Amino acid sequence: MNSKPLLSLKNLDLIYTIRSSVFKPPLKIGAALNVNLDIHPGEVVAIVGESGCGKTTIGQAIIGMMKPTAGQVIYNGKDVTAMNRTEYQEYRSGVQLVQQNSYAALNPMRTIFKSLCGPLLHKKLAKNRAEALEKAREAMQLVELNPDDIDKYPHELSGGQRQRLLMARAILMKPKLIVADEPVSMIDVSLRIAILNLMARLNEQLGIAFVYITHDFGTARYIARNGKILIMYLARMAEFGDVQTVLENPSHPYLQALLTAVPIPDPEIARQKRELPLKSIDMPSAAFPPSGCRFHPRCPYANEVCEQDEPQLLPHRDVLCACHRVDEIPKWSLRGESDE
Repeated sequence: MNSKPLLSLKNLDLIYTIRSSVFKPPLKIGAALNVNLDIHPGEVVAIVGESGCGKTTIGQAIIGMMKPTAGQVIYNGKDVTAMNRTEYQEYRSGVQLVQQNSYAALNPMRTIFKSLCGPLLHKKLAKNRAEALEKAREAMQLVELNPDDIDKYPHELSGGQRQRLLMARAILMKPKLIVADEPVSMIDVSLRIAILNLMARLNEQLGIAFVYITHDFGTARYIARNGKILIMYLARMAEFGDVQTVLENPSHPYLQALLTAVPIPDPEIARQKRELPLKSIDMPSAAFPPSGCRFHPRCPYANEVCEQDEPQLLPHRDVLCACHRVDEIPKWSLRGESDE
């Protein structure tokens, strides 16, 4: 793997300011706080967490849709906010987004031809309409769409076909990185594996790096099986490392609780499944987060230190983990009895 990151997030803070009344001070909500992440060329990084953890907000910062409140987004070694016009245009073309809702992401009044060829002509990636058409048809073939459907409208396509169309639109910009925000959550289960295989093929054949945002551990493990995984909880990084290492030997109690909640298809293992009883099933409000470790109101291992001090993301074995008691809590095992 190339030692130089393609894109880096350095001490990134993303804070929303909400004003509910002219008589009240604005409310500041930290959507993502102190995020540090390196994405290398051709790498796949999965960002996983519950709704409201900040994973989509991080994706918006990566593609330039949201300006950081603090910290830096660095692309090809240069701070995005310090780029000149040419460098910024290169960055915006080089980092593309595949949205969750394919129907909302496509203009219902525009045909596939216009959706694909419009950006090519606007970015001057095609000299004329004929060349744009040729490139669009090639992209459709690459994502396994029928090029003869190029004059159809979005409503004439299935959910899986529209998701492939979004992928085709993204790769036409010749990106180095694609942010895929829950790309398979709104399509049939039977079609999900096909979209994931498509992403894996684009990663292998074209060398495109992916940031895969999801709440589903199964798809995260599948698409990023040779990559990294970041676990987010209430705007903070909880754990980070290689996918197989993190999921087979989870260190943070939050990740252990998530994995314990995943249904097991094997009835014998399910009967022996170890439960991790949480103090509460409700996630605290992001607007009024708890003091200290944000997971302590739910964590069965929390003590006074957890209630007072915010844990730092520090090395633990082969991963990074933000937990005061990571060396003290029992080793996680899927079964009720320890594997040791």
